[in-house]
Amino acid sequence: MLKNRCNHFFRARYLPSLTMALCLAGVGTKVHAVDTDLRHVIEAKVKGDITSTIVLTDANLISLGIVDFNPNSLVDLSEIGDINVGDEETLRRRSQLKSYTVPWESDDVQLTPQWTRSVGVRFSYVSATDSIEGIDDRTLQSPLEDTSYLLAGEYRWKYKINQNWNLALGLGGQFLWLENSLKYQDPLLESFSSLIDNAFVNTSYGALMFDPNAELTYASQWYGHKWEFISSLRYAVGRTVFTDDGAQAVSPQVGRFSNAFVFHYQLPNAWDNRNELRMLIKRVDLTGDVVDPMGTRDYYELGAGWIIETPSLSSWLDNIGVGITLNINSGLSGGGIVLLLNEEL
Repeated sequence: MLKNRCNHFFRARYLPSLTMALCLAGVGTKVHAVDTDLRHVIEAKVKGDITSTIVLTDANLISLGIVDFNPNSLVDLSEIGDINVGDEETLRRRSQLKSYTVPWESDDVQLTPQWTRSVGVRFSYVSATDSIEGIDDRTLQSPLEDTSYLLAGEYRWKYKINQNWNLALGLGGQFLWLENSLKYQDPLLESFSSLIDNAFVNTSYGALMFDPNAELTYASQWYGHKWEFISSLRYAVGRTVFTDDGAQAVSPQVGRFSNAFVFHYQLPNAWDNRNELRMLIKRVDLTGDVVDPMGTRDYYELGAGWIIETPSLSSWLDNIGVGITLNINSGLSGGGIVLLLNEEL
C-alpha cells in the first residue's frame, strides 16, 4: 500500500525527491535519516527556485508568451530531426507560468571617446501554479502556487573596440523574494505537514545575488540593414536571507552563456517614429543549480517581432512591440506570442 501511495505521489511536479523522504518516514526509518533527506530536498528546491527565477525573468535568455501554442499543430517539424519544439507536457508547464518584467536603462554617459557608462534597473514577477495529486485518492488535488519577485540593478561600462566590435562589462545585483502556498485537500498529505510546512511549502524567503557579466557584440550592415552577433556570459552567486528554516540557508549559483544572431529590418517611419522588424536565432547554455529545474543544459530560441518607438507615451518607455518566439529542446519548449518593451533598436 505504501509503495502504491509513493508511486502516485511521484507524479507531482515539484515533489519527487520529497516523496521518497516522506515514504521513508512512513516505514519507520530513523528520524536522522529522514531529516537529512528532507534537508537535501529543501536545499535543492530553494536553489532551483531562485536560479530558475533569474533565468525566467531575463528576456535575453528566454521568452514566455502572453499566449502559448504548439508549433506542431501548425507545421510538421518531425522531418527536421530529433528536436523538441513542444508537447503536451511542456505546454502545460508554460501555461502554469506567468512572467512579467519591466526594464529601464539610462542613456549612455560619455567617459572617453571609447568608454561610456549606463545604469539599468528592472522589476520582475513570476507566478507558477500546479496541484499535487492525492496519495491514496488521485481525484484529490491540493493547489500549489509559487510566486517570485525580483528587483535587479546593474552598472555597465561599454568600450568601443572599433567600428564593428563593442565590449560591455557589467556589475549587477539582484534581490529576490519567493513565496510558496500549498492548500491541503488530501488528509494523508496533510498528515506530513509538520515535516514540510515553513520549509518546503507554505513558506517565504529572500535571496541576495551578485551577478557580474561580460558581453561582446559584432555589428555590421547587410544591404542597408543592421545585423548583430551578441555573445554574453553571466554568472550569479549569492545567499538566501530571511529564511523560515535552516535548510533554506543555501548559496545558489547559476551560469548563463548565450550566443545570438539578430537581424534588424528598418521600416519607414510610422507616425514619425522609428520602427523595425527583427529576427533572432539564439543558443543558451546553462550551468549550476538551474539545470534540473529547466530540464536541460542548453536550448535554442527562434524569434521575430515588430518594434516601434513610443517617446510620447512615457519617459521610461522607449519602445514597445509584439513578437513570436519558438523555444527548442528545454522543459519549456513551445511557441509563444510575446510583448516587447524597451528593446534596443
